[in-house]
Amino acid sequence: MLDALFARFNRTLAAEPERPAFQIQRGRSAWQRVTYREFAGHIALFARGLAGLRLQPGERAVLMVPPGLDLFALVLAMLQRGVAPVMVDPAIGLSNVTACLAECQPQVYIGSPLTHAIRRLYGWGHASLRRNLSLADIVRAGRDAPPAPALARGPQDEALVIFTSGSTGLPKGAVYSLANLAAQIEILVEELGLRGDEIDLPAFPLFALIDCLLGVTAVIPDPRFPSPGRVDPARMAAAILAQGVETLFVSPAALARLARHCAARGLRLPGLKKVFTAGAPAPFDVLEQFAGLLSPEAQLIGAYGATETLSVAVVGAREVLDETRHASVRGAGVCVGRPVARIRVWILPITDAPLRSAALQSLPAGQVGEITVSGPGVSRAYVGRAEANRLAKVVLDGGEIAHRTGDLGYLDEQGRLWFCGRKSQRVRTRAGDLFTEQIEGIFNAHALVYRSALVGVERDGQTEPVLWVELTGAGRRASRAQIRAELLELAQAHPGARAIRRILFHPAFPTDVRHNSKIIREKLARLARGRR
Repeated sequence: MLDALFARFNRTLAAEPERPAFQIQRGRSAWQRVTYREFAGHIALFARGLAGLRLQPGERAVLMVPPGLDLFALVLAMLQRGVAPVMVDPAIGLSNVTACLAECQPQVYIGSPLTHAIRRLYGWGHASLRRNLSLADIVRAGRDAPPAPALARGPQDEALVIFTSGSTGLPKGAVYSLANLAAQIEILVEELGLRGDEIDLPAFPLFALIDCLLGVTAVIPDPRFPSPGRVDPARMAAAILAQGVETLFVSPAALARLARHCAARGLRLPGLKKVFTAGAPAPFDVLEQFAGLLSPEAQLIGAYGATETLSVAVVGAREVLDETRHASVRGAGVCVGRPVARIRVWILPITDAPLRSAALQSLPAGQVGEITVSGPGVSRAYVGRAEANRLAKVVLDGGEIAHRTGDLGYLDEQGRLWFCGRKSQRVRTRAGDLFTEQIEGIFNAHALVYRSALVGVERDGQTEPVLWVELTGAGRRASRAQIRAELLELAQAHPGARAIRRILFHPAFPTDVRHNSKIIREKLARLARGRR
C-alpha cells in the first residue's frame, strides 16, 4: 500500500530528481529551491531518526511544529515508518487541544520548545505520552542511525489522524487508513485532471503534502501558512506571476482577498490553468471577479468535501455563474456540483438518531435530507468518539462505511448536489424547518449585503428565526433602516423567508479557524438572544 501511496513521488524522484519539490520564499525576493532528490534525503534522515529512537509502528505522534519543509518531510517519513501523525491546529484553542489529545491518546509528542512548555502547562496527553521529542532529537538520531528498513504496511493500517476545524463543536479526529489516503490521491488526479508535473500554490499545509505525493512543485510564498483571511494577496500574486504557477488551491476567504487585490491594480493571472476553492462555497461575486483575472481557457472549480472525506463533489464556476446562482437567489441552496468518481452519495431523511444500513434509502430528487457518502476515500471512524461514530458512521453490507456528513442538501434531476446548510444549524419553527443556505441565498442577492446568517432564538417556548447581516463596504455607509426595510420586503416574495421579522447587523461574522469561510452561527445565535 505504501508503494501505491508514494508511486507518483517515486516516479518523479527516479525520472526528474532535480525537479523542484518546493519553491519557498525566504524574504522579499529570495527563494529556496528544494529538489525531489534533496527532499527525499530529508525524508530519509527523519525515517532513520524515527527508527533510531525506536518509535513503533502503530503509535500515534502529535505534531506541534511549524508548517514547512521539516514538517512535510517528517509526515512522509512517519507514513513510511508506520507512526501515525496527529494533526490538530492550536488555533482551535489550547483547552480544546487538551480535550482532543485526551481522546486521541498519543504515545509521542514532537514539538518546539514553546509548544512543549504549553504541553506541560495544559497537561496535553499526560495520560498517554511516553516520549517527548523535538525535531532536533530526530535529526541527531537520524545522523547516527543506519538506513531505516522498509516496512510492510496493510491498506487498513492507520496513516494519520486529522482533526476537524470544530466550526460546530469540539473538533473530532478523523482516522485515515493508508487505503483512504491513497484513494484521495487518485480521486484528485482523476477528478481534477492533474497531470503530476504542475506548478502549484497550496494555501494549506495539507495541500502541500498532497503536492509531494502527486510529484508536483509546490510554491510557498509564505512558509508560515497564515490563516486564509490574513494571507498577503500582494505576496501571493507576485509568487504566481514570478514562479509560473499553474494551479492554485485556496479557501474562498483567500480567493476573495486575491481577487480584490488584483482587480484593484489591474493585474491578471493568465498563467493559471486551474484554480480550486474548498472549505465552503465561494460567494458568486468573488467567483465572477476572480474569473475575470484568468484566461478564457482556465478553469475555476469549487470542491465540496469534509475532513472525513476530502472530495465529494466538484462544480465549475461557469456553470454556477451562468445557471445555478439564479436558482440560489430564489432559495434553492448552493449547487456544489456532481459527485466525484468512486464516491456514492445518498440523501437520507433528516434525523438526529443513529441509522442502520437497511435505512440507507435515498430520497427522491429535489427533497432535502442529510448528505451521506461512501467510497474508498471515506475515513472509517473518529478516534475516541464512540457516540459520534454511532451517529455518523453506518456499516454497509461487506463492511464498507457510509459517513453521514451532517450537511443537508439534495440531488436535482441532473444528478447535481445542492448544499442547504448544516443539520445542527437548521432553524426548527412550528411552521417547519428553515435551512440556512436556502434562506441566506435570498438575502445575499441584495447589492449591499456581503453575506447573511440565519439563526434560531428560543423565546417563550418557540423558535424565532433571526437574520444576521454583514454589509459590503458601500452598505456600511448606507442607511441600515433602509436596508432592513428592503430585506424584509424581499422576504415577502419567498414563503420560507416570510417568517423572518428580525434583522440584525454584525461588522464581521465569526468563522472557522481553518478556512475562515464557515460561519459559526452558534455564536451569532447566542449574541442574538440579548439583542432586540
